Amino acid sequence: MSVTRRHGDVEPIEGKYVHVEVEGVDHRIYVEENGEGIPLLCQHTAGNNCQEWRHLLTDEELTDRFRIIAHDLPYHGKSVPPTSREWWTEDYTMTATRFAETLVSLADALELEEPIYMGSSMGGNICLELADWYPDRFRALIALECGAHSPGFYIDWLDHPQVNTTEVNAYACWGLMAPQSPEQARRETMYLYEQGANGVFKGDLYYYSVDHDYRDKLDQVDAASCPLYIANGEYDYLTTPEDGRQTAEGIGEGAVAVELAEIGHFPMSEHPELFNAYITEILADVTGDREEELPEVMTPEDVGFELHPPAPPREAE
Repeated sequence: MSVTRRHGDVEPIEGKYVHVEVEGVDHRIYVEENGEGIPLLCQHTAGNNCQEWRHLLTDEELTDRFRIIAHDLPYHGKSVPPTSREWWTEDYTMTATRFAETLVSLADALELEEPIYMGSSMGGNICLELADWYPDRFRALIALECGAHSPGFYIDWLDHPQVNTTEVNAYACWGLMAPQSPEQARRETMYLYEQGANGVFKGDLYYYSVDHDYRDKLDQVDAASCPLYIANGEYDYLTTPEDGRQTAEGIGEGAVAVELAEIGHFPMSEHPELFNAYITEILADVTGDREEELPEVMTPEDVGFELHPPAPPREAE
């Protein structure tokens, strides 16, 4: 799957802006896309941007069958704040209703028919709201690093003027990645976190740690109408594979939990080749092209992938 680039190569990713109304306000949202087929809408993690998905967007095996679309949420990346309001007079705060409406309104603005939605971390958690509030809008939901509740990360000093928040945010994410994921990819994931505007990461974490709480509402999630795949990395200590299994069990029919071995909280950017192999199998299940059920734990061996270097030995607990 690794592609060697030469001088003068032009990647086939196309970027554009689409105007999307959210809560009555016009937002100019940046999107990148590549491929043909079933629309696959990809949501970045808290405080980050669509560059997390650049390796998925250039995977020729997947873009032959899917129209892969990645976007920057408003206030993130190239999606600047709305020009119709004095946004600098208020704190940026993401809520569940705003987040879900943004994704549905974006899918509507792009005229996506029966798209698959996939998001990681806060983008994974929102799958529960999407399945609850908009079960008829998506073909399937793929919730990476998802849990019913993720408390403890809405922290005041994440936008304190005496704290270098971009560096703190980046290094906080370093420990969430698997140590055997390629260092270049892990460093790039950190680099992307260093690009965020002050207060945006914290504002996203309001949704992630405060507003999102489905512990007592999992029976409201309609995965029977919209299949839900919860895929959490083995090395993710925020939303562990066990959190994913418990969430799927609480939802019941239509919800499937898969543990992704040897990978962490940012699978699509920290180890893109392994992630692309994993997600190919999950997408095959969505489209009905996979004959066997997905395993409870998916390993590199299951997808014909050899780790370089191999995973370090675990210390006895």
